[in-house]
Amino acid sequence: MQNQSIGNDKTWQEGDLIFSELIRQEYSNCCFSGGIVLNHPIDTMYLKCEKNGVTTTCLLLRPDEMAAIGWVANGVLWSDLISKVK
Repeated sequence: MQNQSIGNDKTWQEGDLIFSELIRQEYSNCCFSGGIVLNHPIDTMYLKCEKNGVTTTCLLLRPDEMAAIGWVANGVLWSDLISKVK
């Protein structure tokens, strides 16, 4: 897999907040992306899910919350893989 954000700088503004995409993974009918949020009172990142061109979820997260999502997702993948090896 390759980060599809590389070379395709994408930023947008909502009110005072500036969203800057750092990573993107597209599929035929959906897309997952994430990045940083500037001008937010706390250190903030975002995780966005789109389906058929419509944003279905956009979470604003602290860095520890983003790490927790990564840790949980990794645990699910690893547990599923190990259960198939037995």
